[in-house]
Amino acid sequence: MQLARHLGAGKVIATARDATALESVKALGADVLLPFHLDGGDEAGAGAARFGAALEAQFREGIDIVVDYLWGKSAEAIIVAIAKAVDDARPVRFVQVGSSSGGEITLPGAALRSSAIVLMGSGIKSVPLPDLLAAVGHVFAVAVSANLQIATRVLPLADVQTAWSGDGGKQRIVFVTE
Repeated sequence: MQLARHLGAGKVIATARDATALESVKALGADVLLPFHLDGGDEAGAGAARFGAALEAQFREGIDIVVDYLWGKSAEAIIVAIAKAVDDARPVRFVQVGSSSGGEITLPGAALRSSAIVLMGSGIKSVPLPDLLAAVGHVFAVAVSANLQIATRVLPLADVQTAWSGDGGKQRIVFVTE
């Protein structure tokens, strides 16, 4: 999100599964926060339907790119919302970065047939290696001037075993020798 803002994004929509994560993306500059609970809770599919409707409302106002770190059910909902809400032939890039919510999705063919979604990867082989390395270099080059923030915790190297089974990866840990 911070890089999107630095590169000129006019509006950043962020989604998250819990209030703490939503607050953290809000603090980093998200314009719109959309909580998602895809399992419903009160009735089958209600959470997914609410999430999809909220996405569609935002996407009707315009969207250029989705950077997806979760994949799984949230990616399915986002792709369907793009197909339903985005104007004819307007391309929307969907960049798949991670898959912490699931490795596979059910992709409705109609979502691709009725939209100009461009599905893209984000790692080695998704772009030529020199271009990928240059992009990483650009991130390092602007890290200070863009004031990029990464949630980190500094721990002594002796605590590596405790940290390994800790917070589930919500923070990056930097180990230091004493």
